[in-house]
Amino acid sequence: MAGTGKHARLSLRRTGGLAGVPMQATLDTRDLDPGQAQEIIGALDNVDLTQISAEQDWPAGAADTFQYDLKIDRGEGASTASFSERQVPAGLAPVLRTLMDRAQPASRR
Repeated sequence: MAGTGKHARLSLRRTGGLAGVPMQATLDTRDLDPGQAQEIIGALDNVDLTQISAEQDWPAGAADTFQYDLKIDRGEGASTASFSERQVPAGLAPVLRTLMDRAQPASRR
């Protein structure tokens, strides 16, 4: 994970699914209550995004599978990962839930 620290800026784009409507969200942990921010930071400290991206599991013809593009900026560096819903580690689930709670429809690109 690029950088550790007391806050992070995250952006997420989710594509796929039955409806095929892309969704996107951004979040700065400084805007969360301290307990929720700590949960997100703790999850980010314990996940290896490079390992997730290396194990891509995007089966052909699985249009109903969500695909995620996650960018995390932690001050001294940014990390990005692309992965399917099948690859989401349990520890990263609260991060995705928090982002998806804020998600809005995005343009198709």
